[in-house]
Amino acid sequence: MTERGAATTRRPVAAALVALGISVALLVAWIFPTLAVVVVWPLLFVVPGWGIIAVARPRISATGRLGLAIVLSVAISAHLVYWLSMASGGYRRETIFFAVALLALPVPLAAWRWGAAGLIAQAAASVRALRREPVAFGLAGAAAGFVGLVLDSGLWKVAPGGISAGGSNWSDLGVHLSISQSLNAGNFPPQVPYFAGEPLVYHWFADFHAAIAARAADIFSVPSFVVSSAILAGALALLVHGLARALLRGRGARRAAALAVVLVVIGGGLGWIRLIADVAAGAGDPISLITHNSYDNAWLTEWPYFRIPSVMGTGLLVHRATTAGLPMLVGAVLLLVSGLPSAQSRASGMRDRPLLIALAGLLGALLAPFHFFFFPAFLGLALVWVMAGGRLLEPTAPRNAALLLAPYLLALPFALAPLVAAGTSGDLTWVIGWESAPIQDGPAAVAFFYITNLGVPLVLAVTALLARGTPRRVFLAGWLLLLFAVPNLVQLSIVSFDMNKYFQAMWIGVAILAAWLIRRWPAPALAAVLLLTVPSPLLVSAWTALNREVVLGWSEAEAWHWISENTPEKAIFVTNGWLNSPTDAAGRLRVLTYTVYIANLGYSPDRRAAMVDEIFCSADADRAADLSQELGATYLLDTGPPRACDPRTDFGTSARWTLAFENDLVRIWHLTPVAIGTVSPITGPAAAISLSFGT
Repeated sequence: MTERGAATTRRPVAAALVALGISVALLVAWIFPTLAVVVVWPLLFVVPGWGIIAVARPRISATGRLGLAIVLSVAISAHLVYWLSMASGGYRRETIFFAVALLALPVPLAAWRWGAAGLIAQAAASVRALRREPVAFGLAGAAAGFVGLVLDSGLWKVAPGGISAGGSNWSDLGVHLSISQSLNAGNFPPQVPYFAGEPLVYHWFADFHAAIAARAADIFSVPSFVVSSAILAGALALLVHGLARALLRGRGARRAAALAVVLVVIGGGLGWIRLIADVAAGAGDPISLITHNSYDNAWLTEWPYFRIPSVMGTGLLVHRATTAGLPMLVGAVLLLVSGLPSAQSRASGMRDRPLLIALAGLLGALLAPFHFFFFPAFLGLALVWVMAGGRLLEPTAPRNAALLLAPYLLALPFALAPLVAAGTSGDLTWVIGWESAPIQDGPAAVAFFYITNLGVPLVLAVTALLARGTPRRVFLAGWLLLLFAVPNLVQLSIVSFDMNKYFQAMWIGVAILAAWLIRRWPAPALAAVLLLTVPSPLLVSAWTALNREVVLGWSEAEAWHWISENTPEKAIFVTNGWLNSPTDAAGRLRVLTYTVYIANLGYSPDRRAAMVDEIFCSADADRAADLSQELGATYLLDTGPPRACDPRTDFGTSARWTLAFENDLVRIWHLTPVAIGTVSPITGPAAAISLSFGT
C-alpha cells in the first residue's frame, strides 16, 4: 500500500477515535457538570465557527478569522439550542448537550478530511498566526482579560450591606440575571420575568447564551456572564483589527489596525473633565469620587452634558446585548467586505465569494435576537458598502442581494414581535435631533455636545475624511453619517438614551479613521491623543469594579435562597415593583418591576402598577388575594409597599394568605387560590404562545 493510501485508510480511524473521545468527554461532563467548562464551553464559544471559517477560507487576517469563529459559534449555538428546545417542547440540559454534540461534528469531520496529521498541522498554523500578529492578539487578550477582571471584581460581590453590583450594573444586572436564571428554571418560551404573562420581546439572546453555558455546568449565571463578556470583548478587538486590515492598505496599515483596536476598546469622550471639576470644587477626594460616580456618561448632571457612553462604559461592562451584538455587527461587515470586493478591486482580479456573502447575511440575520438595534444597522452598512464600491447596479447585484438577504427569513420570528410592540405602543417615532442632546440650546451647543461626548477620535476621524489618500473614505464616511443620523431621525424605544447604541456602532468607523490618520505620528503625539481619549473608559471601569452599591440586602439574599429551594420553578410573585428583587437571582417570575423598563418593551405598565398598589395599600387582604390571583401569582414578596400608605394591607388577616417565610425585613406569603372564574397565570399574547408550543 502506498503512503498516500495508508494515510487515506487512517483518516476514518482518526475520525472515529476523535468522535469517541468527544462522546466520552461529553458523557463525563454530563455526570460531573463542572467539567462542562472545559468540555462544553469551547463548543459553545469557538469550535463550530472555527470549522465554518476553515471551510470558507476567507482572505481575512488571522485575527479576523478567530473573531469570526467566536461570534459565529455564539450565534449558531444559541439559535440551535433555541430551535431544538422549541421542537422538543422545552429547554433542558439534555437539549443543550444534544446541541453541543451537533456543534462538535466539525472536529471528527476535519479528522476524516485531514487525518490526525492534518489536525496537528492546523494547530501549528494557528500558533504561527499568533506569532505573525503578536501585538494584535496581545491587545485582544488584554481586552478580554481587562473586561473579565473588572466584572469579576464588581459583579455580584459581598459588601457590608449585602450583595453589590458595581457601576451601572446596579440597575441593569437584575434584568439580565432574571432572564438567564428564569430560563434555567423553566421559563421557556420566555415570558418577561419581571412582567409575568407577556412574551419576552427583548434582545435576550446574549443572556440566553450565558444561561446555556451556566446550565451546562450547573452553575449560577453570573460567572457565565463574566466569562462570556470577556470572550466577546476579545472577539470585538480581534474583529476590529481584522476589519481595519481588510479596509486599510498601504504604509502603516498594520499599525493603524492596532491603534483602531485601542481606540475602540478603551477610547471615549471627555467626560473625565467632570472629575477634575468635582475635585476642584471640593466635592470629595478623587478615590471616593471615582468609586461613586460615572465619569463616562451621566444623565442628571448640569452642563456640560455627557450622555454618550464609551464602548467600554456600557457596551462591554453593562449592556450584554451590545457586548454580543457589536462584535457580531463588525463580523458581518468583515465577511461582506471580504466576500464582495469593490468594482475596482474586482477589475484588478479579485472575485466575488458567494459563500462569504451568504455567511455575512446569516450572521446579520442571527444578530436579531442578540441586538435589535444593530440588526437593521447591518443592512444599512451593507448598502453603503455596495454603493461605495460601485456594485449596486452591476448584473451580479440581484444574485448578491439574494445571497445576503435570504438568511433574513430566519430573523423574522424574532424581529416582528418587537417591531409590532414598538409600533403599537407609539415608541417608534420620527424625531428632529436626538432627545438626549441639548437641542433646545441651539446648533452650537449641539455641536459642542457631540465633540465633547465623542472626543478627540471624532475630530481625528473627520480630519481623516477630509485628507487625501484615506482608504475606503466613501464607505467609512457613509458608516459615520448613517449611524449618526439614525438616533437623530428616529427613536425606537421610550427611553431616548437607548439610541446611544448607534453611536457605539458608529465608533467602530470613527476609530478606524482616526487610527489611520495618526498611524505615523510620533510617540509623544500618540501619547497626547491617548491621554485625552482613554481616561473616561478607565474611570467608568474603576467605578464598575470598585463601587459597592447593594442590590440585595442580607435579608433579601436570605429570601433569594429560600425562594430558590422552596418554590416551584415557574412560580409567579407579586412584588412592589422595586428595580431589584430576590426573585431575579432565584429565577422566578414577578408581575412588576421599574415601570420604565416595562414600557421600554412596548407594554403599558399602568394597569398592573395600579393593581399592585391596591394589593399593598387597600388594607383588604381578601381583595389583595383576588387581584394577585387575577395576575396569576401564587406568592407575594413583602419588602414594603410601592409607596407610603396608611393603613397598608395586613395579609395575615385573610385565611387565603399563609406566611411561608419571614426574617427581619422580608415576608413571603403563599396564596391559596379559590374558584373566582377562569384565572390563568399567563394571559394575553403569552397564552397563545404557550398553547401553540404545548408548554
